[in-house]
Amino acid sequence: MFTQYPQSAIKILDDGENIGTVSAQDITALKEGLKLLKKRPNTFMDCVEFARNKFEKLFNHALKQLIYTYPLDKKNEDGNLFWSLPKRPPQPIDFDKENLLHCSFISALACLRANIFHVEIPDKNPRSEAFKRLVGQQASLFKPPEFVPNDAKSKEIEQSVSKDKAKEEEKKEESKEEEPVIDVNDIDKLKHEFLGLFMELTKLKKKSFEESVIKPEDFEKDNDANFHIDFIYSSGNIRASCYKLEHMDWITVKLKAGRIVPALATTTASIAGL
Repeated sequence: MFTQYPQSAIKILDDGENIGTVSAQDITALKEGLKLLKKRPNTFMDCVEFARNKFEKLFNHALKQLIYTYPLDKKNEDGNLFWSLPKRPPQPIDFDKENLLHCSFISALACLRANIFHVEIPDKNPRSEAFKRLVGQQASLFKPPEFVPNDAKSKEIEQSVSKDKAKEEEKKEESKEEEPVIDVNDIDKLKHEFLGLFMELTKLKKKSFEESVIKPEDFEKDNDANFHIDFIYSSGNIRASCYKLEHMDWITVKLKAGRIVPALATTTASIAGL
């Protein structure tokens, strides 16, 4: 959301009229970058609306879809309940403008999106409790779409939960066969759409697209003012609420989040050495 998609957008903008769609990677960058640029915000309130919709999608709709796929009384083939330990049934969360944790999520995500698109944040101290609550009040003015069960998503969830190796292998083989099939007309439409957007954004360009239109937000735990840990702290704890798990305080989140990548790197190096 904050690094990969903006990098795709910068890639296609830098390619400009010479954009290529030779490899699958090029096509992926075109789709991701174009989708992000089409929905780029013009004001901070656009960022708040995006964050409010993302809250609904992550902590409400996704969980309702899971419960729709696997109701609480759902039983496995052996007759036991599907929702039995260690599996916990999630509880969808309704946005509450009075809940500081909810306000923190909206504020952090809105500020991150604003930074990515060079949108001015309307406060000198955006990490203050007062600003977070103000953003929460603003977010409550937007009404996200109502949840609608999706049977196609239910099938995807069932496939991901299934432990049948044969089915997994079959699914992998099918996906391998589907990869090379590319609709040339669809790619041409995407390129045509991009070139129109490219001409529009070129007018906004100053030194480079990254300095004036969009820039990636690479994770950095040591700069508290960049909202990175704030986002991980709020989103992690709201998700914990969905599963009735204990919350983690901000400084602990900062310490643990900062160790994930080094831990992966050192573990890999150690095993490779052995």
